[in-house]
Amino acid sequence: MSEAQRLALALRADLGEACRDGVTAPPNLTLLGVGQREVMAGLARLESTTQRSAWSLLPHLIFDPEDLGYELNPRSTNRGVDLQVVTSPRTIRFNPLLTSFSPWVRVGPVPIRMILCDERFAVLEGPETLAGDTTAWLTTGGEFLDQARALWAATWQESRAVLSSGEEPPLNARQLEVARRVCLGRTDAAIARELGTSERTVARDVSVILDLTEARSRAEAVLNMLGRGRQSRT
Repeated sequence: MSEAQRLALALRADLGEACRDGVTAPPNLTLLGVGQREVMAGLARLESTTQRSAWSLLPHLIFDPEDLGYELNPRSTNRGVDLQVVTSPRTIRFNPLLTSFSPWVRVGPVPIRMILCDERFAVLEGPETLAGDTTAWLTTGGEFLDQARALWAATWQESRAVLSSGEEPPLNARQLEVARRVCLGRTDAAIARELGTSERTVARDVSVILDLTEARSRAEAVLNMLGRGRQSRT
């Protein structure tokens, strides 16, 4: 077992104990949200307070064309925030657009979801509720923040970049917007109107997307982008 895996298991166990019903949560640990909608709303609030860095550990990162993160990331980078993501190697196979949305992505041992912001607070994946909803917890100091910092440092040391230095992402910004809209069922004409470009340009972009996703049709490309195509069965 690697050092990152050991630290992640310890953090998961400690957090699970602190979040149990009937247990008083320690100082500097509060519930950020329950369920995807609440968690994303909480992350959006935190994004505006992050000043220097947002470092994420994401074991699974499936492409969601309606994910708010695709709007938060450019907002953060425009403010000069250093964004880093470490995910599992398997994610790259299931998410062919990831290196275009996040060219800085790295792969390594990532058994727990976590975001460390400015190294002064962290969002930690908590245990699911009895109804099966995800939970996220915010730590602003103490033991849990120390554990989050140590886990990030160990994971970073054990990770590697997906794109080599100087390598361009597979898709440019416009092609990514085309890909998102293709997944949402837009026609080439509708995409062209929304992006203020020609249908011919959109058609060329769709062709590039089909090549990248190794798809023979638009429908197959959508399945592959969403992680539900042939690669999900291998």
